[in-house]
Amino acid sequence: MTYEDDNRYPPPASTGWPLPRTEPQLYGYEASPYDSYGQAPRREPSVHETPRCSADLAALRSAYRLLRRVSTLTALGSFVAYVVLSCYVPGLMGSKIAGEVSLGMALGVLQLVVTFAAVLWYSRSAQRSVAPLARAVRQRAAGDAGVTR
Repeated sequence: MTYEDDNRYPPPASTGWPLPRTEPQLYGYEASPYDSYGQAPRREPSVHETPRCSADLAALRSAYRLLRRVSTLTALGSFVAYVVLSCYVPGLMGSKIAGEVSLGMALGVLQLVVTFAAVLWYSRSAQRSVAPLARAVRQRAAGDAGVTR
């Protein structure tokens, strides 16, 4: 058993290399502006920046997120349904529905229609719901910074 005052080993020789940091890593604004590996300093927030937690930005992020999810899931869902039917029910997909047109061909064309409809819906909904919110956020940020556009 050894005690604190019973140091039998000499202190380590200095190698010239910096010792690793032992204090806890801080995140956010309390952190040091310089990284421990000599990278560029972190960017400090500007006084004129709009805070991320404002109600306008939260509404804008929410509207944009909902718009992305609905349009992506619509287009992706139609594609996944087409692929699953093609893999697991090939007899049904090969059945003729009108002349030489099979159900698989009709669903393939329908998938293109659904994808274009999702893109058009996304565009119209973005102009109707997201663009006014983005305009309001931009005007508020320009007004807070004292810049006129």
